[in-house]
Amino acid sequence: MTSLNISPTRPGAWRDRSDSFVDFESRGTDTTRDTELRASRDGRRVHRVAMNVQAKRRRLHPSELDDSFGSWVPLREDSGPLAMEEETGEEDGEEGSGGEKRKRYDSSDDPMKVWRPMSGFFLDELLRREGLGSLGSVDRCPCCSVDLDDGASRLRCMDCGGFMQCGAGHGGFRCPRPAPKERDMVVMHFPKIHCVKIRYCGCDLSDYSNNLQQLLRHGWYPATTVDPATCATLATLKIFRLLNVIGNLTVHDFIKTVERATDGGGVNSVPDRYKSFGLMSRQFAFLQRLMRAGRGHDEDGMEGTKEGQCAVLCWACPHDGMNLPEGWRDVDPEFQFLFILVVAMDANYRMRNRLRANEKDDPPLGSGWGYLVEETQYHEHLRGYVGEEDVSTCVAFQALLQKDTRVTTGLRCSGVGGVVCARHEVVRPQGLGDLQKGERYANMDYILLCSLLGVTAMFLAISYDIACQWRIKFPQRLREMPERLQLDLAKITVLFALPVWHAAAHERNCQVQNSLSYTAGVGRTDGEGIERVWSRVNGLGWATREKGRGGRADAIEDAVDHLNFEKNVNLGTTLPRKLVVAIDERDRQVASFRQVDETLEEEVRKEWQGIIDSWQKDRTAKNPYATADESREFSAAAIRVKLAQEELEEAAAGEERLHATSMSAFIVAGLQLEKDQLRIRRELKGRPLLVADQTERVAQLRRSFFVKLARFRKVQTVYMAAAAEQQLQDEEERDPELLAPQAEDVKIYLPSELPARRRECCGVQLREKEARLRRGVLRDCVAKLRRSLLAKRHLVDWREGAVGQRGTTRAATLVQRVEERIEWVGKEYKRSREALVALVGVEECEWRELRSEDLRVEEELEEDSAARRRLGLTSGGGPGEDEGELRDAVRVEWSKAKARKDRWVEEVALLREEMRRVLRFLAWQAGWWEERALSRREVKEDVRAGMSAYAARQASMARHIGRRFRSAWDTSASEAVRAAVEEDRVAEGSIEV
Repeated sequence: MTSLNISPTRPGAWRDRSDSFVDFESRGTDTTRDTELRASRDGRRVHRVAMNVQAKRRRLHPSELDDSFGSWVPLREDSGPLAMEEETGEEDGEEGSGGEKRKRYDSSDDPMKVWRPMSGFFLDELLRREGLGSLGSVDRCPCCSVDLDDGASRLRCMDCGGFMQCGAGHGGFRCPRPAPKERDMVVMHFPKIHCVKIRYCGCDLSDYSNNLQQLLRHGWYPATTVDPATCATLATLKIFRLLNVIGNLTVHDFIKTVERATDGGGVNSVPDRYKSFGLMSRQFAFLQRLMRAGRGHDEDGMEGTKEGQCAVLCWACPHDGMNLPEGWRDVDPEFQFLFILVVAMDANYRMRNRLRANEKDDPPLGSGWGYLVEETQYHEHLRGYVGEEDVSTCVAFQALLQKDTRVTTGLRCSGVGGVVCARHEVVRPQGLGDLQKGERYANMDYILLCSLLGVTAMFLAISYDIACQWRIKFPQRLREMPERLQLDLAKITVLFALPVWHAAAHERNCQVQNSLSYTAGVGRTDGEGIERVWSRVNGLGWATREKGRGGRADAIEDAVDHLNFEKNVNLGTTLPRKLVVAIDERDRQVASFRQVDETLEEEVRKEWQGIIDSWQKDRTAKNPYATADESREFSAAAIRVKLAQEELEEAAAGEERLHATSMSAFIVAGLQLEKDQLRIRRELKGRPLLVADQTERVAQLRRSFFVKLARFRKVQTVYMAAAAEQQLQDEEERDPELLAPQAEDVKIYLPSELPARRRECCGVQLREKEARLRRGVLRDCVAKLRRSLLAKRHLVDWREGAVGQRGTTRAATLVQRVEERIEWVGKEYKRSREALVALVGVEECEWRELRSEDLRVEEELEEDSAARRRLGLTSGGGPGEDEGELRDAVRVEWSKAKARKDRWVEEVALLREEMRRVLRFLAWQAGWWEERALSRREVKEDVRAGMSAYAARQASMARHIGRRFRSAWDTSASEAVRAAVEEDRVAEGSIEV
């Protein structure tokens, strides 16, 4: 096809004088191959030119854009090499460019090493600030113009002195003749960081104070001891300490907050003082603990501090020479329990600490002076126990903890062992120590004995969640301890017991043998106080996990120090609140026991009391709180032991386990969770005197349940993958608008709880083990029902002979309480039977369904044989032909009722004595401070005045607290109840505050 268009490109070119032809492609819309033929002028040559070619665009550089910053080049590169490409190697021990070693300065490389010898100097200066300092001889305060006559207090006014001035010395005012040299100083004064210029004092007063003293007397705490360029005001250090010990605020978060407050937009450069403030806050907290312990007032100084001397003591625990009356050892044996010391010990695996490759040698400040044991002697003691095996125990959940105790790779310590006073939850002096590998006896023995140094009590009760096994060889291990830790067992009676909540995870016989509820003299101590202490310090575990050895120890010391003081101050409300509950429950238990006791003959009463007395003296004697059928061959405890033996045989045969926790231990843990749920429901249905107390107990039970459940879920993923699928399905089907289920409503997802198709995925062995354990639980339930029904039968017989309305009412009340216990055991039976039916089917389940008529005994007097058949829920499960079983069941019920009555009577007496001890301790502490006001003789007058002022303030605080407690406690029980109920209403938000 011929084109009529001629497209000359350049004037004068051959194309301007040629004919043009266009050859179009015939393939539809594809024009990429269209060409144009052009003939030369002479017609001898034809030129082919491609068409449809886009014109080439001119390259546009970003600098050619209309941008004011287009031609600007950030960080222009020089012709020479970058300085950071290769280090010059001028580290410690390496030579610089001139062949000389670079100088190292301890004040910058290790400021704590330089500060330690000067800590006494800092302590004296802080004490000096408690008085009027250099203004102590004037007649009028130059700040607030108050006349300082002879009768006026020589204490520093909180509003006078310490102004933010750009000069130091003269009590916050400017020096008339300052030093000529100006210095740059970064001052941290909450909530900002200030960059100021200062001049030190240059007048005659400078001859009596160096630069550090001028800064400290001005209220500025220097970061270093040599030519400081950073300070923090004492007010800032105080507010940070409170935020740290109360809100667990870290140095990092505090500094970031201050930096943001100083310059939120990042316009100006804010000096980074993270490391400096960390050192200052650590030193200041240590000095504050020394001041409160009176170490600045001691003639021997800091170097004379003894082990545990800086710890805050429990005001309510017995301390000879402090809060015990004269002649307390000579009281009648009936009342000696009033001076018992009850401690609780346990381990916390959340307080781990990692090893750091680049860590410096930074020991704690005052090791062994407070709550952590002295580390040098502690590590020396542990050298011979490196190969000790993990603690074995009969506790189901302890088996789940064994895995965690073995994971110690990369850890300096796997946790912390602790000892607290069980009744008031105050950490004992030297009552904490690091655990290298689990809860070993070597660690726990040493920590316990260190915490008991100086104890002079006649009776000592120790609550420990593995006390059943730990106590066995304790006397032998005690003889191997250092001489200074030896406990004279001939002068002190030591009682061992299980905490109330943890005891539920032990075997039944172990519970009865070691329960605090049956230990005379401890009142209603639950032994779980240390768990509440751990809940308060667990957050500190995350903050100190990466800290160095010294920084972590000092952080723990400061947090526990505040916790102890807070617990003591709160005794003003907790003790009377507990006393109100104890009085009410004592009256109930005394009335209940009287009703049971009246049904017995005098000879029977003496016989049963003799059994109790014999058992209290020798725990190997007949147990008054257990019947013979509790150790039968097919009980739940016996089945657990048999399953454990079978698994040991399998392991010896070479069979490998899927997990460190065996199948049977896993199922036992699940069954324990079910019992915990039943206990929570029972607690919710109880009759509380104070709603807040019940709410707190339920909350604690729920927290403990979820902690156990989390451990259980980890093992469940190994043995029961189908359970995780079912849990996910149930969660998807749950209404998202509803709240998450409470602990008592959470599904455990044992094999018996899964649908049939998922249950088959769990494996035959796991289902068989659960079925065997369920049969043991059912047999135990039948035994409990039998005992309770026999006891009810005895009470019904007695009720028939009751005379008068009062006697009949009391008998009916007692029967009702037994019926409540029967109801809860019946629920446990029904739940276990339903699980067994789900596992083996109705045909294979030999246990009959429990009906309401099976639990009735009204007609037993008329037809004893029918009652026995009714009690026999399975073949061979009846009470038998021997009437001695009825007598045995009533004996156990009588013994337990007496134990409950005795413990509540003891609790009331203990609480009242503890309230007296608190007042005695505060009076002693006030006198102690007054005596130490001027105990140091060779000190300057201004420091002596500060010591006197601080001692007066501490003594005044102790007396004021004592008067406040006495005023609040000097009331009737009914008024205390009304006050406590009013507090409950306020806490629940039922009234306007």
